[in-house]
Amino acid sequence: MKKNGILNKEICNLIGSMGHTDLMVISDSGLPIAPDRYRIDLSIVGGKPGIFDVLEPVLEELEIERVIFSQEIKTVSPETLEETIKRLPEDIEIEFVPHTKFKELTNTQSKGVIRTGEQIPYSSVILVAGVTY
Repeated sequence: MKKNGILNKEICNLIGSMGHTDLMVISDSGLPIAPDRYRIDLSIVGGKPGIFDVLEPVLEELEIERVIFSQEIKTVSPETLEETIKRLPEDIEIEFVPHTKFKELTNTQSKGVIRTGEQIPYSSVILVAGVTY
């Protein structure tokens, strides 16, 4: 039995499969996900688990060099943006793209999507894998 860290087998497999510059999405409950994308659906009820419940342990195990947000988060959910940035590594590159581009990246370039029960608009985040050396 795994002793610590992320226990979810599918999340562990996704993290283990990530290479430099691969994209992983941690999504709110409403982000459309293409049927051909690898999807790990953790949603139970509205709001649970939340984005931070998933983001924090993933950041413990995945080296990232950049994050991508929908630019709409700046005006629609600025408190969530601020709280998310607090949880990211210092000096991480942050990019904002229109939500249409965010959905395109999610559905054409991501290696996988972890769907949460989060119901805060535009709270989804794309993690861009880095390297540890």
